[in-house]
Amino acid sequence: MKKCSRCGTENSKDAIFCENCGNKLSESKKVVCQNCGFPNSIEASFCENCGSKLSGVHSSDTIADNNIDNTYEELPKVDNTNKKQKDVSRIEPKNLRRSQGNSKSNSLRNIVVTIAIIIVIVIGAVSLGYFKSNRQTENSRNNNSTVVQKDKSNSSEKSLSSNSNSYSESSSSSEKETSDNSEKLSVSTLTNKQNAASILVYGALKADVPLFKGNYELSLKNSQLYVSLVKLNDDETEADETPILYELAPGQMDSSCGYKLGRNREVYFYSQVKNTPGFSRISATTQDEIVDYINSHHLVDKVNEIANNTVVNGE
Repeated sequence: MKKCSRCGTENSKDAIFCENCGNKLSESKKVVCQNCGFPNSIEASFCENCGSKLSGVHSSDTIADNNIDNTYEELPKVDNTNKKQKDVSRIEPKNLRRSQGNSKSNSLRNIVVTIAIIIVIVIGAVSLGYFKSNRQTENSRNNNSTVVQKDKSNSSEKSLSSNSNSYSESSSSSEKETSDNSEKLSVSTLTNKQNAASILVYGALKADVPLFKGNYELSLKNSQLYVSLVKLNDDETEADETPILYELAPGQMDSSCGYKLGRNREVYFYSQVKNTPGFSRISATTQDEIVDYINSHHLVDKVNEIANNTVVNGE
């Protein structure tokens, strides 16, 4: 059995992810006995097979490699001292020639870099002088044109002032209508995170479900909302539901509420049965009703705030 490090659930030995919270399960390591080669648990101090004291942690996949290493350790060692001395005497002249070549290339590289820096400095100085002269010419032209433009602007300001007032009034009203439309949610454009956040807000404020209300307050306080997708069997799903339970939790903790989606935009609220791991349906509504409630009660910013801090597991 594999025990989940997050929620402590016992999973099958072949499981990769936790069946309760979806956390990835780490592979267990073994301590291999150096005396008999028996793989023991990671907490063992003495071999469960021969009683020898254990030292060194090895995974069970590396037992064969350890046996091969032990075989090589039993072979007689060969004295390579003379051979190494001969190799060193051959390598030293080569290294000397190589270092001489490297010093020449380094000096040539330094010369090239120095010349390049000088060229860049000269080009920069010439460009700076050209820029200053053009700037002075443009300033003199601007001063001359400013005097002419002042006379024209005084006459045009009077005619534009009346038009600008009427335009500002119409633009402000149109901007208000555009901002109101941009802030509204739509069922067709909802993301998974926005959908989960809007259902949590509706269940807490409109449906007044206690567990949804508690998770809503904690998700705002912790700035976190975790959504876990749990696939269900046919016997765990009603005929009008999709076979997925969306569990909601305000952080990395066990969830106490969730929801299922219907086949025609229905939303079914679920809460955990007391003292049991199971969930039961407590109420129902539609996605259209939820979106209308969020828009009409100006809760779009609250939904987006929760959605931006939402993590979806199991997609």
